Amino acid sequence: MENEFASNYVKMVFDCFADDLGHQKQELCQRLLRKCPTPLAIKRLTRVEKREICEWAPEMKRLFAAIDLGQAVTKSHEDIIGHAYSSVEVGQEMVARFQDEEQENICIACTDVHNDIIAWKVLFIGGGSECVLYPDKIFQYALQCSAHGIIMIYNHPTGDIRPSSQDDSFVRRLERGCDFVGINLIDFMIVGRDSYYSWQEDTAL
Repeated sequence: MENEFASNYVKMVFDCFADDLGHQKQELCQRLLRKCPTPLAIKRLTRVEKREICEWAPEMKRLFAAIDLGQAVTKSHEDIIGHAYSSVEVGQEMVARFQDEEQENICIACTDVHNDIIAWKVLFIGGGSECVLYPDKIFQYALQCSAHGIIMIYNHPTGDIRPSSQDDSFVRRLERGCDFVGINLIDFMIVGRDSYYSWQEDTAL
């Protein structure tokens, strides 16, 4: 499997350059593969390294532009305005949305009385390991949307979906706040790269 992946990567690099480059195509491919033997190596290139590679030939600048476009396409998603009838459905959709995200995001989905999602927003963006939560901003947005209920979604770029003691403490505060302002806390979800944690599912066990 690993050899097949490596072979596909080499082929993709080779296909990025036009055939009319002649011998230069082979030279650029070999030079890039020596510099970046894996896709991850390309992802980890610094700005300085990218500028240096772009000086090899005009084709390298076009290559990085194509990579940037591909990343933008990968990170683009349909607006999440739909139904919130099932934690499984919402959880799977959130996994698909955040599986390539490298920063922590705190999101809120607002629902109406029929559990239809009427609004969605990323409220906070953190680093690779933490994100500060501000409950007042959460309730402010929910009240502005006239939300009947809210779903909090919190992605973990590390892939670990186990709630921490801080997560447990926060969801309790969130639940008390929802009771106070008259909003239903439908769920609190932690999303990893291929799975999710649902507070609603956990408390129902």
